[in-house]
Amino acid sequence: MDAGHNEERRTIIQVKHLTKRFEKLTVLDDISIDFREHEVVSVIGPSGGGKSTFLRCLNLMEQPTSGQILVDGVNICDKHIDINRHREKMGMVFQQFNLFNNMNVIKNLTAAPVKLKKMSKEEAEDKAITLLRRVGLEEKVHSYPSELSGGQKQRIAIVRALMMNPEVMLFDEPTSALDPEMIGEVLDVMKELAHEGMTMIVVTHEMRFAREVSSRTLFLSDGHVEEDKPSHELFDHPESPRLVSFLQKVL
Repeated sequence: MDAGHNEERRTIIQVKHLTKRFEKLTVLDDISIDFREHEVVSVIGPSGGGKSTFLRCLNLMEQPTSGQILVDGVNICDKHIDINRHREKMGMVFQQFNLFNNMNVIKNLTAAPVKLKKMSKEEAEDKAITLLRRVGLEEKVHSYPSELSGGQKQRIAIVRALMMNPEVMLFDEPTSALDPEMIGEVLDVMKELAHEGMTMIVVTHEMRFAREVSSRTLFLSDGHVEEDKPSHELFDHPESPRLVSFLQKVL
């Protein structure tokens, strides 16, 4: 992915003066930033720096204290907006897989598109099987979550988000709950999505993914975006002392 061609790309999400406070604690402090189509942006930084809160504000799972979030030019913080319609544009993948344990894989994948997108059951099942094939899990179509490994569950969770045809995929530390040997299989699926041009915003501890797969990396610390650069530049020439010290600890 070449970050140099951003100028021609459509801006999908604009964040303007986003602030989030929990009582007296300011977790995000006046953040303004844009995300463009086909970009893969990694968000890195110390624990407690506001990364997950930032991601959750983007689809209003956390309500910002102030500021605006524009998705395709529409301010989704506006009370009159049908937030569910805008959430459909953003697939979300969490640390914990959030699959329904009482449903098998195909049911987990087809429930939302049939209900919310008014897709026919046949159409949804066809799409689910095509996507399962892409992530190498076609044979798990009738399995239940309890029969799957962590890496398999997370790949199913990614497919579930893709079932809604999102414009953007948000990933909140998608590999942090996985055993080391399963991390690769999930990152491979994410790399494939990046390669196909999916717009992705990824909160991650996986520095290699940030450096090699994402076009841009943001360093978020104490509620501020300290650096926002093409990934190779941010890793090779960190400027802020906080980022230098963070990278020394994690690389």
